[in-house]
Amino acid sequence: MESRLISKVWHIPRLVGNAVPGVLLWDDGKVAFITEEGVAFHEPLSSLKNIKWPFLRMGFGFDVLVNGTKYKFSFSKPNHSSPDIDFTDGNPFPEVEFAGQYFFDLSSLATIKTDKATTRKWKEILGNAK
Repeated sequence: MESRLISKVWHIPRLVGNAVPGVLLWDDGKVAFITEEGVAFHEPLSSLKNIKWPFLRMGFGFDVLVNGTKYKFSFSKPNHSSPDIDFTDGNPFPEVEFAGQYFFDLSSLATIKTDKATTRKWKEILGNAK
């Protein structure tokens, strides 16, 4: 298992509307979700509850309950109008910056293999949540 992993991820807060881009960080036994706004959560793996990998996300995302808040994540850009981010690794957290919103962008199709590999790594990490 990786000791530190930083991955782009999109939080899908509701059925209609844009997803919130950010990064999911695995480091020192803790998971953090960081957006352009800052750190949404930074918790030990054991604090992540009810982890499910819904069929509707085609194997690219999961649902989780963290401190009473439900998050729906996708490692693949969920729709062509979702915003994108760039990040630079930092200590202790990566810096996340808005990178644009491209309405007719098909770039998510080009990253399917990478997104699937990222998902496999996170399944291994999250599979150890008790």
